[in-house]
Amino acid sequence: MAPDPREELIASLQAAVEAVPASGDGPLGAEGTGDTAVSGGAPAAAGAAADPSAPGSPENPDYRAARKRAYSLLAMRDHSRAELREKLLRKEHAGDSVEILLDRLEASDLLNDRRYAQQLVRVQREQKGLSASALQRRLREKGVSDEDARASLEDLDDDFPHALALARRKAASTRTLDRDTRLRRILGVLGRRGFAGGTAMRAAQEALDEEC
Repeated sequence: MAPDPREELIASLQAAVEAVPASGDGPLGAEGTGDTAVSGGAPAAAGAAADPSAPGSPENPDYRAARKRAYSLLAMRDHSRAELREKLLRKEHAGDSVEILLDRLEASDLLNDRRYAQQLVRVQREQKGLSASALQRRLREKGVSDEDARASLEDLDDDFPHALALARRKAASTRTLDRDTRLRRILGVLGRRGFAGGTAMRAAQEALDEEC
């Protein structure tokens, strides 16, 4: 039987986490074989890692389950820290275990809000033509910090070409209607994508004028 690509990816994610030292003390993959567990940058109490009931212990059933679920989610796509936290807490994993796991994923660069934000902006801009303001709202909804959001948006191109492309598509689907109705519908679509009023009006009128 051919190997399952998703299982292979999950295994590679686990290997990446295991390769990262925890605060210079021992491998994270042993996840507790050293004396330090990462939680908010603070070392765990001495001997806590050896306690199988400790939140970050590899023997803690809840931690193991949270880790497995996180690997599966990250194998499907990148997540922001806040988004992954929310999904794990929704499954009723303990908050302490989740925070330690998130710290370890960040330390291994499997969880990176700056990279996640840049990817989200690129994909949403290319596929949905969202405006800069709509992208900023989307990042905020995903729990991305203002600093990471600004960094991902700083090289964004002008909104107008994206508004015009969307206006042209809507104009093409409303050719049987009168101009005023078409204008309102195009403006409605552009407004929902977050384009400012002036940009939306200019794009809508240009798209309609091109047909004359």
